[in-house]
Amino acid sequence: MKSIEKQLNWSLSISVLLVFFVFWWISVFTIHHLTEDYILTRLQHDTVSIEKHLNRASTGQNLPSIDYDAINPIYAQPLSGHYFVIQLGHRTLKSQSLQDYPLFLKNSPDKISHYETKGPVEGTILVRRFHTFYQQQPMTLFVAEDHSPIQRTLQIFDTLIGIFALLTLLLLYWGQKTLLRKGFKQLDPIHEALKNLHKGEVSQLKTEDYPAEVSELIENLNQAMLSASHQLQKSRQSNANLAHSLKTPLNMIYQLLNDVAMKDHPELQKTLQEQAKKIHNRIESELKKARLASSNMSVQPFSTLQDLTDLTQSIQQLYPDKQLHLQKMPDTPETLPIEKEDGYELLGNLLDNAAKFGQHNLYITFRPHLDESTGQTQTRITIEDDGAGVPIEKMTEIQTRGHRLDESIAGHGIGLSIVQQTVEAYAIDLQFGSSDKGGLKVTLTL
Repeated sequence: MKSIEKQLNWSLSISVLLVFFVFWWISVFTIHHLTEDYILTRLQHDTVSIEKHLNRASTGQNLPSIDYDAINPIYAQPLSGHYFVIQLGHRTLKSQSLQDYPLFLKNSPDKISHYETKGPVEGTILVRRFHTFYQQQPMTLFVAEDHSPIQRTLQIFDTLIGIFALLTLLLLYWGQKTLLRKGFKQLDPIHEALKNLHKGEVSQLKTEDYPAEVSELIENLNQAMLSASHQLQKSRQSNANLAHSLKTPLNMIYQLLNDVAMKDHPELQKTLQEQAKKIHNRIESELKKARLASSNMSVQPFSTLQDLTDLTQSIQQLYPDKQLHLQKMPDTPETLPIEKEDGYELLGNLLDNAAKFGQHNLYITFRPHLDESTGQTQTRITIEDDGAGVPIEKMTEIQTRGHRLDESIAGHGIGLSIVQQTVEAYAIDLQFGSSDKGGLKVTLTL
């Protein structure tokens, strides 16, 4: 099952990550580009100063002596990080700061260009190349500056902005996850409302109590619940009408069977009695099947407090010579996931069977059971008696739908058809076995 929260978290996280990556790249590129432009601007100013100085100190075709004080004294300091080289024809003039270091001079067809190369001491230096003319001769000025300190500062900036972007991304992820959970928390009342519907306490949900995004879902759910309730009422009313309509003809048949004239025809009387009994059993079976309400969530569930007490008292009154032992373990739920009348029918039939064929005692036990495959807590009900029991080879036969114990096992006279129908309707796990108390053991897992 896909989680909407996980899908939203993933999609939003990827989107925010892409946005922050673009933001980081633009920030780093812009800062680096601005820094390089700033250094090139300074190199341009020094190039202009050197060119003007050469023109002022011109002595003909040869390069004049350089007055470093007139340009910038830093070019006279050895390995100062500021250097220049002048190429005039085959003659080359280097700044004193370079000393004897052979600076790499890169040729280019462009008038102005720049490149990075290894410096005399530093890792790399930025070189600006400028092509001009001096005394009608082509001259190229190479002005360089060590930008290692700025590069180290930029590396620190790149690291800091990366850490800031990562922390911001994590903060946004945590924030959006919190907001999503808070948003989905608004749907919790729906779960509570459905639990109440299952208990029969509420039949309709209020749309205004839930977010607008699920209002249509709430309306459709209300309509479905209302429709199911109407269908159940209509079905039960039809069954009641059917029962009443067949009651009178069936009573007439029984009266005719008791008529004096029928006693002269014992075979006919027996045949009619058998057919009338089949009709009666069929009516009872169909009415009980129609009353199964597992598909409707708004009916009253079977209560382990009141309904179970009423049922056990009724069984005890019917069989005063038998002792019924009821045991409910801690954490037994107050209601079972089964409709009230169906619970009476299911447990009543099984208890009646245990009371009929137990010798002195019958037992019913409720305990919680953890389903390891799903991790859900179920309710397990065990009904036992101390009677003769059922042979092991007959255990499979009595679980067959519609099978009757009184047709296969002496002493047990309960038809399991209705029990099987109820079990199938509610997806209840039904198991038969031998009880350590001597009789039959029936286990229901709801």
